[in-house]
Amino acid sequence: MSWSRSEPIMQIENLEKHYPLSGGLLSGEVGRVKAVDGISFDIHEGETFGIVGESGCGKSTAATSMIRLEEPTGGQVRYKGKDITEYDSTELKRFRRNVQMIFQDPDSSFDPRMSIGDAVAEPLIVQGMSDRKKREAIVADLLERVGLSASDMARYPHEFSGGQKQRIGLARALAVNPDVIVADEPVSALDVSIQSEILQLMKELQEAFNLTIIVISHNLGVIREICDRVAVMYLGEFVEVANSEELFNDPQHPYTRALLSAIPTPDPRERGLGVELKGDVPDPSAPPSGCRFHTRCPEVIPPENLELSQSVWRDVLHFRQRVRDSTLNLDSVAETAAVEEGIDTDDIDGDISVSDVPAETVITQLRRENNLPTELADSTANETLDKAFDQLARGDLEGAKETLEESFMTVCERDAPVLTEREGRQVSCHLHDDVTTDGSMLEADQPVSD
Repeated sequence: MSWSRSEPIMQIENLEKHYPLSGGLLSGEVGRVKAVDGISFDIHEGETFGIVGESGCGKSTAATSMIRLEEPTGGQVRYKGKDITEYDSTELKRFRRNVQMIFQDPDSSFDPRMSIGDAVAEPLIVQGMSDRKKREAIVADLLERVGLSASDMARYPHEFSGGQKQRIGLARALAVNPDVIVADEPVSALDVSIQSEILQLMKELQEAFNLTIIVISHNLGVIREICDRVAVMYLGEFVEVANSEELFNDPQHPYTRALLSAIPTPDPRERGLGVELKGDVPDPSAPPSGCRFHTRCPEVIPPENLELSQSVWRDVLHFRQRVRDSTLNLDSVAETAAVEEGIDTDDIDGDISVSDVPAETVITQLRRENNLPTELADSTANETLDKAFDQLARGDLEGAKETLEESFMTVCERDAPVLTEREGRQVSCHLHDDVTTDGSMLEADQPVSD
């Protein structure tokens, strides 16, 4: 299959990387950690494509899987029209010459017993260049290009600063004249003052060598500085892909908005105004149903029969999640409620439980602990919560779980959104569905009774 420059240089389709979990008497597979779970994107020659997300979202695994440093579980990765997942060892070695990687930690990416001249020349040796003088000439030129001296070849890694080591890492990646460089957190281990220098150097080298660059980072400032297009990743999936300028000026996915709001600002008047994400990042071995972000989303869509502000609805969902996951500790609630009631716990046989405390006191503590007011603006939601609180005050956790599940189901957890093309960008969110069966999101400033 021939490749033309008008086509993407790399095409990734439904890339997956799952890690098996073993257990049981026979240590068989009992589950899978879905680190990367079906991402697709194209990379065009000469562009810088960024993948951004929180730690643990799968972005580094995506980087290593797309160049087969780790074997993908599924999907296709085409480089210049050919699927590299089908390459044998000889073809893969040839591919390594065209696609190189820069690793996050410059300290651990070099052999301390090897001079930097030998380290930079190592890819040339692997690719079969036997002429020592030619290797030395290439290494000297590359060291000069990244801002070091050719005389540094005989020195060892411990003699260089972190920023200098990352420059050496760039030189090593360029040694075999690649088309594509994958940079995994290339400046995260460096001081802020050095980061901008390395990013500027990467831009200059990209222009000089006509490079295509893939940048993996959790730092949105880095992504904005260097990337042409950006994919936002959450729990193994892409939730938004857009041109860098469009994404930063007009984010469409709630997770993207939350990430952008967390960027530090020097203006004290704007501090503390960011979007707060409640709840923990879910376990990638058991991701949530529907939209994977719905357990933390600040804009999750309520059922059409409920009239609640977004902030109160989010608190209701967070409470329901605690009940569902059994992370709501009724014994702890009972102990706190007993103190409020002035009950002497020494007079109680065994551990204190909710049955030892008046139901009203338990319910008051439950409301306080979960940031839920005594009365909501919506009567249906009130009735559901009152019933669930009564069940919890009797110790009936399973009953409360069923009550909350029946009334507070949202389209966001029932149906998985599709990454859809809209006006030149891709977004995976039910807020952008043409029609949502559960109705539209209500305004956050809708009045609520206290």
